[in-house]
Amino acid sequence: MNNYYFPDLSNISGDNFVKIFEHFNFIFKDKTKDRFLIAISGGPDSILLLYLVCKYFPDYKNKIIIGHINHNIRDDSVIDEEFVKIIGKVLKIKTYVRYLNPKNKLKNDNLEAWARSERYKCLNLILKETNSQWIITAHHANDQVETFLGNIAKKSGLFGLGGIKEINGNIIRPLLPFSKNDLSKIIKKNKIPSVLDKTNNNNNFNRNFIRNKVIKPWERRDRYLISGINYSINFIKEWQETMMFFINEFLNHHSKKTKNNTTLINKNHFKNLPILAQLTSLQLITDSIGILRKKDFNDIKQFLQKNKVGSTYKTKSNFIILIDRDSIIIDKFIPLKKSNLELQIGKNIRFGDYNYSLSNNVDEVSFTSNPNQELIDYDKIKNKKLILRNWEFGDYFTPLGMHGTQKLSDLFINNKKNVFQKDNQTVLTANGQIIWVCGLRIDNSVSITRETKNYLEIKRTYI
Repeated sequence: MNNYYFPDLSNISGDNFVKIFEHFNFIFKDKTKDRFLIAISGGPDSILLLYLVCKYFPDYKNKIIIGHINHNIRDDSVIDEEFVKIIGKVLKIKTYVRYLNPKNKLKNDNLEAWARSERYKCLNLILKETNSQWIITAHHANDQVETFLGNIAKKSGLFGLGGIKEINGNIIRPLLPFSKNDLSKIIKKNKIPSVLDKTNNNNNFNRNFIRNKVIKPWERRDRYLISGINYSINFIKEWQETMMFFINEFLNHHSKKTKNNTTLINKNHFKNLPILAQLTSLQLITDSIGILRKKDFNDIKQFLQKNKVGSTYKTKSNFIILIDRDSIIIDKFIPLKKSNLELQIGKNIRFGDYNYSLSNNVDEVSFTSNPNQELIDYDKIKNKKLILRNWEFGDYFTPLGMHGTQKLSDLFINNKKNVFQKDNQTVLTANGQIIWVCGLRIDNSVSITRETKNYLEIKRTYI
């Protein structure tokens, strides 16, 4: 501990403190009762962030914890880890350290992207373990510019050019409006200690190349570079907000959600939108804002332009987009878990989105147009095992009133069932034979005739 000089928290000062703490007031105003996990690498920016947040919150020892992720990419990464532990002891803040194993990275994974993804997974686990609400990181205005330029190179769309969000989910970046130069002055004035990551000089990493070979030389020519580009980024964010306003207006008027959270967009109105507005609408519904790249946009454009009824597209965020006859239908992709449940008289069971029941207490025979309620001849299935299951390709039955069999796949085509409806279709079997395609037709073998003496009511209700 004697190898480092740690300034007294009460003596920390700087020319930009008023602006920084005014911004903190805005960021933290509705979070006074929350706990914060500060992601500390040991570098100068994160250590300054720690000092600033501690100075801002008088009761910081009860509100703040430190999280450090040792990526094990560098041989000397243990130095960073030990330094973070030391400063945690100096400030009397509980410190949590987690470790990554680069051997777990898939062969084709980008190292930077892998490390970032795994780092946030670890931080979120610490967040949950400590009952904290927010992760705070030390991203600043120069990081914003690096991200912006990197996204241009990746052929990002409009939302990628909006850069880093100051608050995104449970992550707060309170230093985002301030440049590296602003922060470095405070670090230098107060002799705030840190450890340096030598890989920051390795220009084989894209972000380092942008920082060292693009931004730094450019800044020497234009001292207003960072503020200028951030000004433009804020304009792009305003354009994003404007577009989102009109997209939401469109969706409010021309889309609806079903009980099971499926979204249906009126196809005629949708096709009149400019292609960028179509793509943005789908991004909004499928939680894909900011994660699509040029190839994704081109794939979705081609999918929409083909306009083939029945075709589907699976998004990066695990949604399925279906082009139907009158609608664009969007639903979350959930792998179908096939299961079988026995249905017994007098007992209610849940299968999928419905409750099913059987009753043989039928005093008065009456028929209904409700497709989820049927009467059948009880004696024809008596002592047989009744099983509810998902339909399977190749299933067939004899529809009521017919003598020949029909494949269920043909029944669905005739009834214009879309892929989501087919995926959720249930059948009721008696000793393996389909007696009800639930919600559609019963099998002719269990139909009521003049000879029927005992009746069985089959019913299902949407949950």
